[in-house]
Amino acid sequence: MKKETLVLGSVGAVCVSLLVAALIVRSGGHADGSSQAGVAPATAEGEAPPAGPAGAEGGAPPPTAEASATAAPATAATPEEPAEPSFTSEQNRREVTLFFQETASEYLGPERRKIFLTSSVADQAKQIVVELITGPLEKGLLPTLPPQTRLRGLYLDRSGTAFVDLSSEVADFHPGGTDEEIATIFSLVNSLSYNLPEIKRVHLLVNGEERDTLKSHLDLRRDYSKDMSIVDMDRKTAQ
Repeated sequence: MKKETLVLGSVGAVCVSLLVAALIVRSGGHADGSSQAGVAPATAEGEAPPAGPAGAEGGAPPPTAEASATAAPATAATPEEPAEPSFTSEQNRREVTLFFQETASEYLGPERRKIFLTSSVADQAKQIVVELITGPLEKGLLPTLPPQTRLRGLYLDRSGTAFVDLSSEVADFHPGGTDEEIATIFSLVNSLSYNLPEIKRVHLLVNGEERDTLKSHLDLRRDYSKDMSIVDMDRKTAQ
């Protein structure tokens, strides 16, 4: 009985040893029973360790220079639209018809021009007078005002009379003659009243004062109304 008991005890001890060894291998522990749980796995040489959660200490590293270069650029700020409309664009201009002396007749001939479209009738009238002083741009037309002339002022009363105040050069440099004076007066009158219906009559002043005549012929003490009978509206632009 003692011999059998010793054999069974030896077999039991061997089985217990095998069972313990199997448990150690399965749990990844060492023979001394220490555990490897929670230890980060070894990385290959030169391989970066896995990044931690964003915001945590030692979290994701800053972007590399290459990543920054490929990032989408920030959108440029869009400038605000001006509060007031600009008077330099086409939509803020209007076409007007000016009347100059024709070279081949005693009629006035039309020429189209553009001025700034403002809310003031007087301001538009001033632009028309300035364009008349500039002179014609088309062939076959002659200026009706000396180029040295300056517009000193333009005033519109409630009855529709426009008072056009020109500098003394309008008389000093005028060539004179009845036909030439008629061309000057009605170039102004027709250009203003044709394009601006608010203007019914035109009264010409020289240096802020009334004159008896422009150059010894046409009376400047009176108002002048539009007269389209001396205008050649069918005139074709000279080539």
